[in-house]
Amino acid sequence: WAHHMFTSGMDPVLRVPFMIASMVIAVPTGVKIFSWLATMWEGKLHLTTAMLFSMGFIALFVIGGLSGVMLAAVPFDIHVHDTYFVVAHLHYVLFGGSVMAIYSGVYYWFPKMFGRKLNEFWGVTQFVLNFIAFNLTFMPMHWLGMMGMPRRYATYDAFFTEANQLASIGAFLLGVSVLPLLINMVIAWIQATRETNAGDNPWRGKTLEWM
Repeated sequence: WAHHMFTSGMDPVLRVPFMIASMVIAVPTGVKIFSWLATMWEGKLHLTTAMLFSMGFIALFVIGGLSGVMLAAVPFDIHVHDTYFVVAHLHYVLFGGSVMAIYSGVYYWFPKMFGRKLNEFWGVTQFVLNFIAFNLTFMPMHWLGMMGMPRRYATYDAFFTEANQLASIGAFLLGVSVLPLLINMVIAWIQATRETNAGDNPWRGKTLEWM
């Protein structure tokens, strides 16, 4: 927690052990990521919507993790503290590392809950729109933060206009990207009241819930 307090007036001597501890977090995180990649390695992958969101989750989570290691370094953290760089890092970890995985789970387990698979066309449409819009929203914020734009400000220097406009466009598209999922779920739910098409194991999964 103390890597959030490098600029708070804490004893400079304490900065070093907290910097090291924060960087060491990358080790178990790296183990997790390589475990996920090893699970896919030489596997018979089917690029369904659920798998695309899972792969997107790993990619975005890695970017968030790398910027987290940067923020653990005292000199860099002091430079970008309370700037848009922190906003970008937070969202790559929490949105990229949580929401993308939740979307994957929704598409994967929807047949188990309702007996009908979600439409893959709408699913892939949502993934592509979501992935592009997310990066359009938050990638420019890394640059904004490094150039000194603070977060939680309603107005900003004209120098930052173009990057903020890109982020705003991305944010609107990110909101729109939810619509294909909602349309998909409503259609599938209505159809599931008449007939089911999923079967007991549509993904040919070997984990307990599909057996």
